[in-house]
Amino acid sequence: MSKPVFLFLILFFSFFVFAETNVYKISMMGAEIGKSTETWEEKKNPDGHCEITLHSVSEMSLARGMDSMTVKSDTTLAADCKTFEPKRIKGEISEGGSKIFVEGTNRNGFFETSLTKNGNKETSSFQVKKNSVFFGMIFRKLSSEELLKGGKTSIISEESLSESEISYSAQKNADGTVTATVVFHGIPIKYTVSNKKMLRSEIQNGLIVYTLESLPETKTAPASGTPDILQNTKLFNEGISIKSPRKTHSTVFRIENADFASIPETCFQKKGNGTITVCTDAANCKNLPEAQDTQPNIIEDSANPEIVRAAQKIVLGAPNQHEMVKRITKFVYKHINNKNYNHGNMSASEVLRTKSGDCTEHSALFAALSRAAGIPAKMVFGVVLNPGGEFFFHNWNEVFADGKWITVDSTFNLIPADSSRITLIYGGSDSRSREQVSVSVLRFLNNTKIFVRGFSNEK
Repeated sequence: MSKPVFLFLILFFSFFVFAETNVYKISMMGAEIGKSTETWEEKKNPDGHCEITLHSVSEMSLARGMDSMTVKSDTTLAADCKTFEPKRIKGEISEGGSKIFVEGTNRNGFFETSLTKNGNKETSSFQVKKNSVFFGMIFRKLSSEELLKGGKTSIISEESLSESEISYSAQKNADGTVTATVVFHGIPIKYTVSNKKMLRSEIQNGLIVYTLESLPETKTAPASGTPDILQNTKLFNEGISIKSPRKTHSTVFRIENADFASIPETCFQKKGNGTITVCTDAANCKNLPEAQDTQPNIIEDSANPEIVRAAQKIVLGAPNQHEMVKRITKFVYKHINNKNYNHGNMSASEVLRTKSGDCTEHSALFAALSRAAGIPAKMVFGVVLNPGGEFFFHNWNEVFADGKWITVDSTFNLIPADSSRITLIYGGSDSRSREQVSVSVLRFLNNTKIFVRGFSNEK
């Protein structure tokens, strides 16, 4: 053996401490939809500093009605071996559109982040709190004894690259494992943990479950649903039926078991004692547009030259902003001629080029074109009632035209949008707000019941 090779092996075994790979089966309502592979490594750098890394690769195929969407992610986290202080993150995520590239680095206690998509970049920076940890590393940091005591800790979300607080509690099982419940933004996630290794995780009563493949096979209850995410997340109207929900002018809903306090009051949506009244008219609304309603971001990329050119062409010669909105709505409705559920994170300029997508793509393109034309626009996320009496999660817009707010649903070519819908949250301009949209949807799914109590149609 040559001396250089010998020295290399000495260095390798000096710096390399351990590696461990775990493969998880991902299922939805009992049906397998993908896999995730986690590789843990612990190394000592030449300066003696120990660093632990987690390389996670996952792929899921989500059925959405007659369509499907493949979600892929490849992320590497690095942290201090002893304190688990976050050091770096680098990864990429694909949901049927162009990839989102994520990066974050801890520089003297400040975590500097960037997300890049389709040539657009979003940056942020925040001070890392004491004892903070990457969400994906919490069970490496917290021992069974700490979990059983319960408590709170700060985490950095790998999805939004932002810091927040989680609470946790646990109980010990007869087989020595620990069942821990982590509450993230009001959503309980159940984990089974053994020797700082996650064996299983579950969210929303089996909606999504991760199970370690090496676990012995156990008999489980038959799937209570299908792997179709649209079917598994729909809700039913348990009140008065509405035959033509797209024609309603005012609708009163009774909401039970939901996190009612988190549902917003808006210009079009007012709350009562467990009720929500939605109107198509924003009478006496004095709210003014916010900065995020006018600015581009990595999804509603209104500064993209293609978007700007399209917007200028669409509104050319329009006598007022209301006419501009009508033209943009009609353009988006007709332009997206391939109506499908195959995408998850398409930017507006991608939608403009591909002419493909569902309500989210319609709303993103509409918002970008409106902002490019000088009309403030919001992204609205909520649920909409269909003629069959089912509520599905949906995306539409609000625009500030000629001095007043108007609802727009370009998926159905509606101005104003009907009242058979409930707003859950507005989209923001950064990754944290996009994560909050997902969290809001999951919270609303938690045993929520919706009753239509009354409605009126268009005059």
